[in-house]
Amino acid sequence: MSSQMGFVIVLGNEVTSSDTNFMIRGNIVHWSSVKCKRITRSVLASEIYAMAHGVDIAIAIGGTINMIMERLNLPKVPIVVCTNSQSLYNCLVKLGTTKEKRLMIDIMAMREAYERSKLMDIRWIDSRDNPADSMTKAGCNAAIENLINSNELNLRVQGWVNRDRNTKPTTKSTELSNLEGTEPTHHGATE
Repeated sequence: MSSQMGFVIVLGNEVTSSDTNFMIRGNIVHWSSVKCKRITRSVLASEIYAMAHGVDIAIAIGGTINMIMERLNLPKVPIVVCTNSQSLYNCLVKLGTTKEKRLMIDIMAMREAYERSKLMDIRWIDSRDNPADSMTKAGCNAAIENLINSNELNLRVQGWVNRDRNTKPTTKSTELSNLEGTEPTHHGATE
């Protein structure tokens, strides 16, 4: 099966945060929506390819920005990765695996980037808040429109890794039913 891959990279500040949502105020610095050049046999494979492509671009952009920040004696800009795919999120944070060799390499590369702190956080977000969906799905959400019009995104969080440097990382998740009343919008995501 051939699929459409999309991602959005936002340079922004996390202005509010809780266990169930967070708000980003910022601008789109890069986006992509391309047909996957590789034939995939599963939705997870397509999600992994899109995530790997988006993470590669985000690390390149982040590295350039951080060189500038360092020269200005300002703190580094962290990279937070968001996905609305529970299977991809579980594969990355719960050490899931696949039998396809190319996919294993991409998964290991993203895990290594996370372990080396090139990625600060990996978050599983509500599908209704993913701006990349507007580029890859026929019935899209309003997240990308909200980001473009107001430079703000509210993301409902389904799961995340608590990355306290003093303790072992722990995985947390919230139930979708607890998130029904929150307002949608987004940060940087892959589809």
